Formats: sequence, structure tokens, C-alpha cells
Amino acid sequence: MNSNVLQEETAKLIQVQDVEGIPEVIDYGNNNDQRYFLATQTLGPSFSQIMKINGQFSLKNVLLIGIQLIKLIQKMHDKKYILSNILPCNFCMGCELEDKLIYLKDLTFVQSKESNIKVLKFPIKEFNFISPVLNIEKGTNQIDELYSLAYLLIYLIHGTLPWQQIDQLISEKQFYELQKYKLKVTFDQSFLEQQSSVFGEWFKYLSTLKQSQHPNYNYLKNILISKIYENGWKPNDQIEYRNEQVIHSSKSIVSIKSRSRGTSITKTPNQRMIETLSPILEVDKEFELAQSVQKQNEELFIFQKFQNIKKLIEDQQQTENNLSFTSIGQNECEMWKKLETLENLSRPIYLMNKFEKM
Repeated sequence: MNSNVLQEETAKLIQVQDVEGIPEVIDYGNNNDQRYFLATQTLGPSFSQIMKINGQFSLKNVLLIGIQLIKLIQKMHDKKYILSNILPCNFCMGCELEDKLIYLKDLTFVQSKESNIKVLKFPIKEFNFISPVLNIEKGTNQIDELYSLAYLLIYLIHGTLPWQQIDQLISEKQFYELQKYKLKVTFDQSFLEQQSSVFGEWFKYLSTLKQSQHPNYNYLKNILISKIYENGWKPNDQIEYRNEQVIHSSKSIVSIKSRSRGTSITKTPNQRMIETLSPILEVDKEFELAQSVQKQNEELFIFQKFQNIKKLIEDQQQTENNLSFTSIGQNECEMWKKLETLENLSRPIYLMNKFEKM
């Protein structure tokens, strides 16, 4: 990825660090090769990965997910940001069992409301979750994102959407034709009945809003909460899924550099200690730099070992000076031994002095 794009993503992440569901920035900057990198806390599996293992989500899980995502989207909107890329692969669970948060994985497509940048470019491959009322000339707005969120939640329940037969959209004409079909299906009575009363109410409310109108996030959130209580569940219940993803501590250059700057253990907004680092995007030549760091650590270990040897010799010499030898032969023998020892240690002491000068 272009370093400028990565720097822009870093800037966005820093500005929204106080939002629950945004990965914590651990480290960023240029490495010794002057390549830009960004590292965040390790995340768990995405919705897409979970579905490959578990299949479709249960209604309970989807309602719990929906409540969190409404809060996340609202806070991003309050900070004048539009997500622009609401997809199953773009949301992840936490990597630890006690972490109940859902995280936004990729902020590459997140746009400022004032930027007026058109994210959609033909051909469009990810169109299944695009709002049916999106104006391609004006770009995504708050209402569009709430349509997309509803489609995402429906997809998590059923594993598919009615308009998923097309691989990609290659023209603006094809785009608007599909939008008309999507809008027709969305408000078709039979389709709404399949989604229980939850998304029927959701879509009906969104249809009453004008494109410039500020949506009532709490109203949509309460629709989900009411359905949770109706089924005897609680809004703070755990999202349950089977996870076969193995989380490894990052051994990359990002992890090494973070530790060298004293940021490998950082408190999250929940005051939870993060001990594992994971790069979002890494730079080339990380292996060579990692080897260099490892070599420096090995040399430092040798230096410390030689310091211990030097102290041991000094102590031994002090002891020997206090001894009385009974014969000149003994003195000569001990002298030759000392000379031999000093000769063997000449190179280590040389290396030691080299490190002291550094």
C-alpha cells in the first residue's frame, strides 16, 4: 500500500481513538529503512471468518452485534466521519475471550463528511451492502450507512442477500438498475416478513427520512433492544461463536520497534493490558531489520557476559595477590597461567571496550 494512504489511515485512527470499537494504535512511523508502518492491537476473527466456521449467526448474536455497531457508527458520525465500507470482512471480534467489543478493522475507506471524495469507482465488486437510496454523485451519507448496517445484519442471519447473483457492476446504468431492484425487494412485504418485525420497522423508519436529515440512532437501537428482551435475553449478553483462529504474538519488525520504544504494554480504553502486537500493514525488508535487531541483542548478551568474566578475573587477581608462594617455580607457573588467561581474553575485552564507547 502507498505510504501516503497508510499515513492518512494513521491520522484517522489517532483522531478516533476514544471511540469504542476502534483498534488502539500501538506504534507508527518510519523504520530504519525509512518505510512507513502502522501497528495496532491484535484483533480476533472477522464476521466473514466466523461464518466460514460457524455458518449463519443466531438472531440473538445479530441483535447484540447490531446494538454495538449502531453505537460505533453514531460515534463516527458525530466525529464527522462516514465509514463507507460496511462489510462482514471489515468488522472483527476482540482476540481475548473477555473482550466483548466489536472492532472496525480497516479505516482506509473512512471519509470525512466534508471531503466530497467519491469512494465508488467502476467496476464495483462490493455492492451487496450499498444503500438502495445512495446518490452516487453525492456519496454516502448517514442514512445510507444505516441501510447498509441493516443489510449486514440480515446477511449475518441468512448468509445471503436476494441480489447477490451478480459478480460486479461495470457501469453506472447497471448500478442504478440494481438499486431499483434492491429498493423494490427491501420494501416488499414478503421480504420484510422474513426479517421478523425488527428490520421491517427499521426500513420503514429510514424511508421517512430525508437525505439531509439526522437519524435517530436511539430509536433504531431500541428496536433491537426490545427484540432482545422479548426473547428473554439481555443486551449485555456475550456474543457466542466457535473460533478456530490461532492468535500468535507478532514477531514482525512492527512488534520489535514498538517494544524498543517502550509501547509494547499499553492500556486500552477498558484499562486492559495489551501484551500482543499485530501490524495492520507492514513494510518491505522487515525480515532483514528483524535479523539486525536480533544480532544486536546477541552481541549485547556477549558484552554482558564478558563484563562478568572481567569482574571474575579482577577478583581472582586480588585474591592471588594476597597469597604467598613458597617457591620461585610456583610464581613462574602462576605468571604463565595469568599471561595465557589474558591472551585468551584479549578479544572479548576488546569487544567490551567497543560496546562501552558506543
